[in-house]
Amino acid sequence: MFCPRCGGSNPEDYNFCGRCGAPRTQPRDFADAPQQGGPYRAPAPGAYRPIIKRRKGRLAALILLGLFLAAAAAGVLVNLVSLQSAGGGISVTDTGADGFRDNYTQLYGDGRDTVTVMVYLCGSDLETDGGYGTMDINEMLSAELGSNVHVVLETGGCADWSMPGIEDGQVQRWAIEDGRLVELERRGNIGMLNAEELQDFIEFAARTYPANRYQLIFWDHGGGSLYGYGFDQLYPESVLFLPDIARALSGAGVRFDLVGFDACLMGTIEAAYMLEPYADFMIGSEETEPAWGWDYAAWLSALGNNPSVDTVELGRIIVDSFIEHNAAFSAELGGSDATLSVVSLREIPYVYKTLCAYMTNASEALADREYTMISSAVARSRAFAGGGYDLIDIRDFVIRSGLEDARALSDALDSAVKYTRSSARTGVYGLSMYFPYTNLSVYGYAKNLFAQIGYGGDIYEFYDAFVNIMAGGQKNAATVSLNEALTGQEAAQADYSIYDWYDNSAVDSYTYDGIDYTELEILWDEENGWWYLPLSEEDWNLITAVEMQILLDDGEGYIDLGSDQYYETDDAGNLVLNYGADNTWVAIDGQIVCYYAEDTFIDEDGGSIFTGYVPAVLNGETDIQIVLQWDSAEPGGYIAGYRPTDYYAPFGSGGTLGKGYKQFKPGDTVDFVCDYYRYDGTFDSSYYFGDTLVIGDQPPAVTYEDVGDGTVLQCYMLVDVYQNRTWTETVEFGYGGS
Repeated sequence: MFCPRCGGSNPEDYNFCGRCGAPRTQPRDFADAPQQGGPYRAPAPGAYRPIIKRRKGRLAALILLGLFLAAAAAGVLVNLVSLQSAGGGISVTDTGADGFRDNYTQLYGDGRDTVTVMVYLCGSDLETDGGYGTMDINEMLSAELGSNVHVVLETGGCADWSMPGIEDGQVQRWAIEDGRLVELERRGNIGMLNAEELQDFIEFAARTYPANRYQLIFWDHGGGSLYGYGFDQLYPESVLFLPDIARALSGAGVRFDLVGFDACLMGTIEAAYMLEPYADFMIGSEETEPAWGWDYAAWLSALGNNPSVDTVELGRIIVDSFIEHNAAFSAELGGSDATLSVVSLREIPYVYKTLCAYMTNASEALADREYTMISSAVARSRAFAGGGYDLIDIRDFVIRSGLEDARALSDALDSAVKYTRSSARTGVYGLSMYFPYTNLSVYGYAKNLFAQIGYGGDIYEFYDAFVNIMAGGQKNAATVSLNEALTGQEAAQADYSIYDWYDNSAVDSYTYDGIDYTELEILWDEENGWWYLPLSEEDWNLITAVEMQILLDDGEGYIDLGSDQYYETDDAGNLVLNYGADNTWVAIDGQIVCYYAEDTFIDEDGGSIFTGYVPAVLNGETDIQIVLQWDSAEPGGYIAGYRPTDYYAPFGSGGTLGKGYKQFKPGDTVDFVCDYYRYDGTFDSSYYFGDTLVIGDQPPAVTYEDVGDGTVLQCYMLVDVYQNRTWTETVEFGYGGS
């Protein structure tokens, strides 16, 4: 959606804008409003002439390929080929750099090791809504642990447990003995997401089951480097940030063989850097995790059968079984992303050192006015959680930016990431990093947070320069909001001067390459019979994303049908506005819906994966986003599941991210939602749109349907290297008259 105040894209919530905080009105019934009508308006010349019809997104993928080939011609391809790995696998060599410490845990071998596995299981809504905590505990109970492996759990943070014996609203400690869950201690109605409780659990488990090999698993939601671990239903404002986890581990005094996050987004270098003083290996996911999480029966049984199994080999079993576990559930419940990596923490100080050196080179590139090159590399790098958490894959960024010392950093990453796998995605190499890009308002918070764990240095000298240039690029941009595209009213400019990191002299001293969006004018191509927006090669070098925006005239105003990844260019590279050649839009069970494009991926076979969401209300009370996906297996599109509207809301509920997508059940009702604009272009409200959909035994079908004989407005949203978003002029396409 688009905020009526600032024009910003607002996928987070119907009630407030994620960018400026403007309040939103609640949806009201719009089911009886005409969807294909209104007074007929004279069509634009050639508006309904059938000229080009292509599959959704195909041209966008071809354009991206063209940009890639152009970059290759400029020499980037040499870096790409030389740095590209053949895929995930166990790394058998280290970098050879001096100073790697010995592992804290030295295995005895021959099955003589004793292992205590500590599982910190904050059940949250994952258990209440889906019973996923119970599912994983039952997997643990089914594992063949043997006599040398003990599994100790702490459960809590949940309002409604399905597991017999685990009480709602209580924190309890358990051991698994002979396939049974045995209660060891009851802590009462307390919160799990504080450093003192985590420290006490670690000390308790180590004291109760002393071993030479300790492993710690965090089970729940995750929010990556910025927003930490966990969501406690009983104490919803609490969260364990990275400094909190470090404080707990330091206080407990236990050194771990491995620390694993069965939680979203925790496979970051900041998390690894924090863990390095306390553990030998980290297992974490760069991307969001599916709700069913790890396959505990598989890897715990492997550990039970051989308590001396090499940690990297055990990690490989965890990763492989997780990917296979996800594939099995996805086949039954709908598609879901899955990434997981095994990282050697003793190598992280060297990775950090080489990353600092790389960022020093990046700072020098900024001084040489190479901001556009670096920003474009960030925009093209694999981002996670829809980009809202500003996490990108480090190695993918190195490949795309091609700065000096790329080989050293790439080699260091290759060695530290001992094993990694991803389900049908490219650009995922095992470790992500925070890179301030889509939300500069939290940069100061991030910098201060990471300083508490000693992380920063040259990395943040580069970031300081980068964010100030980006702020200047937004300050000086003449952008056009969606409201402005309809009304001509000026949009408010970004103002970052209130933040401590803002340096006015740095902002004013940089010479910016920018597009004067107010000068962009839609023209008519008489020969081809379409409208187009002239864009030069210099303009395209500054543009990082394009989305088509469609509004439908219902006779009283405009229904915002959303955005699509699809766009067209002509032979000269101009952006073509030719919606009249197709006149179709996304539909669910034959009903046109409001759809917002979200991301585009390339799978391992070189095919495109498109994702987006449809705003809706579930069972008359819960605001949701229905997630749609198009891929090589389902080129016609399908519903991957749904998520609450605050799924990507890092500034509320502690900031941790929900695991996976929820699935509809037969009998669920779905009311689709749209934004609505008056003819003068002012935002009116959000409304229910169309008929109520009742979910049956089969999932609803995703198709493209003709929008009918109404009048449609088409424009494009352009995103540039400064993260400015601007909307082009609209072109009107009319139907039903001739």
